[in-house]
Amino acid sequence: MTTPVNPRRCLLFVPGARADRFEKALATGADQVCIDLEDAVPLADKVTARNATLDFIAASSCGPGELGLRVNQSTTPLGNADLVAIAARGVRPAFVMLPKVESAAEILNVLHILNHADIPVIAQLESPHAVFEARSIAAASQRVQALMFGGFDYAVAARLKPGYDGWLWARGMIAAAAAEAEIGAIDVPSLEIKDLTGVESDTHQVIALGFTNKAAIHPAQVDAIQRAFLPTGREVAEAARIIEAITAANGAAIAVDGKLVDRPIELAALRIVELAKLGIRDAEPVLSRVA
Repeated sequence: MTTPVNPRRCLLFVPGARADRFEKALATGADQVCIDLEDAVPLADKVTARNATLDFIAASSCGPGELGLRVNQSTTPLGNADLVAIAARGVRPAFVMLPKVESAAEILNVLHILNHADIPVIAQLESPHAVFEARSIAAASQRVQALMFGGFDYAVAARLKPGYDGWLWARGMIAAAAAEAEIGAIDVPSLEIKDLTGVESDTHQVIALGFTNKAAIHPAQVDAIQRAFLPTGREVAEAARIIEAITAANGAAIAVDGKLVDRPIELAALRIVELAKLGIRDAEPVLSRVA
């Protein structure tokens, strides 16, 4: 049985204080757009941004992507006010992202404030403690759609240099916890907005670690990220040969193209074929730099 493809490959942040950018963010074609009420909004603008964001979400048809929002930390008065406003107004974002989650209890408290509305939540893990709690946070509720790695806050808390080596352990833990719970795993955004080949390369690295999605902080990054999740034509052709051969062998292990393949390889091939329904990328990268 084929596991359905999760089309959430890129989550694009847009500042909650910039309502003029909301439609532009949706127009990028990102699988998910997240209006940010936390880091991207100065304290003096929090209430105004909250109201503008909820107005926009309530009126938006969104299109093919998903439109959600990141609230302020749920254990703070600002975060609590964000959640209460969502519940009071009956606004139904596609998801609510929760920054700086430290425990499963926080997830349950958020769902209580939201009156147990059927709104998925994304838990952002930004400290060593949160990473150690990743399994329980992921399993806190069926409403948990994904875990997201907050890499830069984590780097400060863990006293390490941001980057592949410093983040490797935390990324592995988060990806494994998300896979165990059968939910998404979202990677920290790249700060690079011109070297799109580098953004695509970074995305390939975290795909190899088990991430299903990568965040973006600029519209220019969206295409590079979403393209990285697509298989090449060669990969699709190889997957089709594997599926055909194993089917003909009634599920028995068999040699294909000089390699022994069995059920786990077949499952991976089935996923590639499903991903190809979203598109196929060229064998060679076509992105370089934008001016």
